[in-house]
Amino acid sequence: MLARLNRLRLLLLERLPAGDLPATLLAAALVGLLGALATVAFRELLHGLGMLWFGRADGLVATARGLEWWHRLWIPAAGGVAAGLVLRWAQRFDAPGDKRDYMEAITLGDGHIGARASLVRALSSALSVASGASIGREAPMVQLAALTGSLIGRWRRMPRQRLRLLVACGAAAGLSAAYNAPIAGALFVAEIVLGSFAIEALGPLIVASVVANLTVHQFLGFAPLYKMPVFELVLGLNALPFLGLALVAGLCAPVYLQLLALARRPFARLGGPLWLRLGAGGLIVGIVSTVEPGVWGNGYSVVNAILQGGWLWPALLAILAFKFAATGAATGSGAVGGVFTPTLFVGAALGGLFGIGMEQLWPGAVPMPAWVAAGMGAFLAAASHAPLMSAVMIFEMTGNAQIILPLLLVCVCASALKQLLRAESLYSHSLPVAVPEPDAASLLRAAPPMIPETATPAEAEAAFLASRWQHLYVHDPRGRFIGALSLHDFGPFQREHGASAVAIPPGLLRRDYPRVSLDAGLGEILATFAQHSGERLPVLDLDGRLRGYVSKTDVMLALQERAPGGRG
Repeated sequence: MLARLNRLRLLLLERLPAGDLPATLLAAALVGLLGALATVAFRELLHGLGMLWFGRADGLVATARGLEWWHRLWIPAAGGVAAGLVLRWAQRFDAPGDKRDYMEAITLGDGHIGARASLVRALSSALSVASGASIGREAPMVQLAALTGSLIGRWRRMPRQRLRLLVACGAAAGLSAAYNAPIAGALFVAEIVLGSFAIEALGPLIVASVVANLTVHQFLGFAPLYKMPVFELVLGLNALPFLGLALVAGLCAPVYLQLLALARRPFARLGGPLWLRLGAGGLIVGIVSTVEPGVWGNGYSVVNAILQGGWLWPALLAILAFKFAATGAATGSGAVGGVFTPTLFVGAALGGLFGIGMEQLWPGAVPMPAWVAAGMGAFLAAASHAPLMSAVMIFEMTGNAQIILPLLLVCVCASALKQLLRAESLYSHSLPVAVPEPDAASLLRAAPPMIPETATPAEAEAAFLASRWQHLYVHDPRGRFIGALSLHDFGPFQREHGASAVAIPPGLLRRDYPRVSLDAGLGEILATFAQHSGERLPVLDLDGRLRGYVSKTDVMLALQERAPGGRG
């Protein structure tokens, strides 16, 4: 009975698709699940800090409006000091080879993210955000989700390219969970971080992003992040003014990025310990919030209010100026947090201001919420150089299909104009200018299934069933690689001869099986794969001994890094 069962398993194995894609997708799903749980845990931490400090956790802007002015003054400063002390503590856990930022781990490093350092930095970010710092809470969420990808990849001892892909999957999961945007989460990592839509990377990114989104829905329910009022948008000639909005966003984005960079200089000149700089940044936020409490936090509630309309241009201009001053102070001081959501805030205010102007020139041509949403997408696209991601992101966060066409128009045009004016993007500091040339040694994966040339059919059958590979590597008594045994050759032989077979016919052994050396470069590996229909290649040392194998998926990921338009 057992022999028949093994024959059936062997027959099924012959018909399974070769390659590592199923295992990679399964790992991506696990990363998506754990990454979503990490974002939920961070949300709960913020909720707990809000309840501890203020007795409420219904939004930072609402909390700020309910405080006396002098409370709004000192609380961000005290939070900055505490966050700075914790951030100083986090520096003790930095290890050689580990990267602080997930983008650096994917593009510059080998996928290693320090666990303790990331967790302590997340605590520092939570202290800043919960005390009113004008930064996004999503950056630490994405970092923690990316950390889960790094930990799982290292636990499975994955090679460099596969480990970096899992970190990318974690980042996509974090973005999906934070913004309730599963498609945009995958596109963000593909378009901005990886710079490629190659299926080897995009498939796992989508799986991780969707699993994360479904997981978060179990805890938080489902609703668009921004609540747009119901309106009807019929496009015709009224689509032309959206080009004007794209022009405004493309011209303003370089100024925005330059001002963010300039905001770091006063704090750099200030010197002193981290807690002093973060405390000074928090104090500036506190001073601004005594005039306008709406600058606390990432600005979700204010953007939602702008989407509802009814704002006058002086009020919009004022909240835009105050928010930028608070964001510049928080990010310039070195607080751990993101500027993605504050960038959306700036885009919403610009879209609202443009819409007010258009209402004077062409009353009723376009509803105000459409101008605001298009402004968010256009400004994000211009700042990030990712028009497709930006358009999809705004669509998913608003849940309004009517704005897709104007979003695509303004995002592409604003991004193109911005790149003509300034090459750097919001994320240029985290992306590399060059990627080292990989070789077989850097792509090496260990422990391929091997059998001696004297192996019996029963031993070969057991090895095929244990490894689930399509080929077994065969070595001689001195451990040198001599060829491979194909399941498609061995399966029919085993079914025909069964228990009567005492040896594997020498003719089944493929002695001309392709192989590469440890020092083989990417070009040589690709050329060998071009003559080989399999998904893996054995890697040999100078003595002809098998050291491991390289996977076609890993090679394609490495090639993607060096492709024009990628990160190479």
